[in-house]
Amino acid sequence: MVLIIIMSPLIPLIPLTDLEAELAKFNVSGVSIALLVASGGDAVIHTQTAGVADRTSSTPMFDSTWLQIASLSKTIAAAFACEYFETRGLPMHTTPVNPLLREAGSTFQLKSAPGHPPEWADKVMLAHLLDHTGLGMHYVNGIPLSHPFPPVLSLMSGSADKAAPYGYASIDLTREPGTRFSYSGGGFLVLQHLLETREGKPLAELLSPFFEASGTAVNLGLSFSQVLPGKHYANGYRDDGSMIDEGRLCFPPLAAGGLGTPAALLDWLRQLALAYKRPEGCGPISHQTAIKMLTPGPDLGSVAFMNARMGLGVFIFEVPNAQAGASSKWMLHQAANDGFRGVYLVCFDGPDASNGPRGFVVLCNGDNQGMFLNCAVCRALLKSPAFSPPISGLDWSAVPDLSTFSTQGLRQEEIVNLGLKNLVLEAFVGC
Repeated sequence: MVLIIIMSPLIPLIPLTDLEAELAKFNVSGVSIALLVASGGDAVIHTQTAGVADRTSSTPMFDSTWLQIASLSKTIAAAFACEYFETRGLPMHTTPVNPLLREAGSTFQLKSAPGHPPEWADKVMLAHLLDHTGLGMHYVNGIPLSHPFPPVLSLMSGSADKAAPYGYASIDLTREPGTRFSYSGGGFLVLQHLLETREGKPLAELLSPFFEASGTAVNLGLSFSQVLPGKHYANGYRDDGSMIDEGRLCFPPLAAGGLGTPAALLDWLRQLALAYKRPEGCGPISHQTAIKMLTPGPDLGSVAFMNARMGLGVFIFEVPNAQAGASSKWMLHQAANDGFRGVYLVCFDGPDASNGPRGFVVLCNGDNQGMFLNCAVCRALLKSPAFSPPISGLDWSAVPDLSTFSTQGLRQEEIVNLGLKNLVLEAFVGC
């Protein structure tokens, strides 16, 4: 299978006037889209952009513009972690974290929050850092681009009484590991600290060979480095149109710090999907890693959160197809950094992926209103003639009009996932 990139196709994925109208409706600056389809045995990525990357200069959003991929970084982090630990004889689901921290010489140990059984801390396995059933801290906070990025250990030092630098919350355990889902960026901070302490190297250096093996995905634009020469970065914007200070904030890399183009991320996800099907794996991802990541565990609360069960660093749902006698399997993740919103949705197995994986990545430089914009784009893409044959198992009467969904009363951390769940995912019948 050959990968073909079609930048800004002559026939747009979404009529440009419609896309520009959605940007104006939600006061979002710009959007960048990549769509993966199969054609004649080849994988084809189409791209489309609209709006601007910078309001002050009116610089357009290009296919090559880099945006923050925010929490979509977690899927890449999970793949790297599985490859790293499993090849060293440390199984993700049965290797406890605290002994690894001690062996690496770290002064940090996981602990239970006050009033909770202290023995919980020693039950945290490597997989619990990635499947949101271990630690606290929902979101990770952004740090100004011009500030020296603090050691990740300092960001993990918060307690119920005293926050860590930049308002970082406590990651102490408030539930027994592996028993209940609660979205957590904290596990990815611990993962970064463990990797850097074990290897004595910064994370970017550790990830370099992994990214190089991704080939086209990295060449199209994908990195955890915050500033690279010669790259065009989009600025992030709040709902009132004001720019995020210095254009964007910095985030811990594995939790939310990735930057890149939708085409690059979509090609990387294509490799993950192919590795799931191929015994020899694909790119830097082994078949065993893809199986571990894309095999969901029991529902411990993630279905209420996202209409999907949790794998490792990725959400999974299945859509039954009675005619084919099988189910289509989809992977997805949502993203929310200050001034940026994103989502990916990729079918990796089953009838709707019979000719190869297909799906899309949508990134925009907007804030909470960017969630609505992304949902509108998702709905348009899922209905797009570019998906041929059409995606099965969709009932758009099951989801409300975008205008009827209210964010009032929702916590900030609920808006992006509940919006996507209610406005897009509930259209998938039986998922």
